[in-house]
Amino acid sequence: MSKPKLGCERVGRSGEINFKQPRSVLQGLLNLFKIPTKLPSKIPKQLILASEARPGLSAKKIAARIIQRQSEAGLNVGPLGTGEISPAEIMERIRAEEIVNAITTEARVDVALKPGGTSTITATAGVLPVTGTAFMSSIQGGSALIT
Repeated sequence: MSKPKLGCERVGRSGEINFKQPRSVLQGLLNLFKIPTKLPSKIPKQLILASEARPGLSAKKIAARIIQRQSEAGLNVGPLGTGEISPAEIMERIRAEEIVNAITTEARVDVALKPGGTSTITATAGVLPVTGTAFMSSIQGGSALIT
């Protein structure tokens, strides 16, 4: 039977930190400040529009999935022998709530649009509807929320 990994053993894979080696820990910290050289891939517009059908983040659903998967790590899942909810399961719910809260209240999404694109404009002038097309001559930007 193999001994479980604690995260500090030498496993031989690149990018992992060996917490018993100061040089490995220092390199891991320095890697946190590296600017990624690979740009994110473009997301198709249809996929962005389809995101409205997504339900949004749910701390309860995330916690339930984590608790359900704890058995994969060899942990006991379910109520204690006394019938009470396990403190570990309560902690998972609290952890998921805090993560979702941080993402939905503190995360920032910045958007930049390249010049040369067009935008459809709809508005009203009094009671008359107005529509038009605008040409973007400079970089346009904006912000968004994560829900």
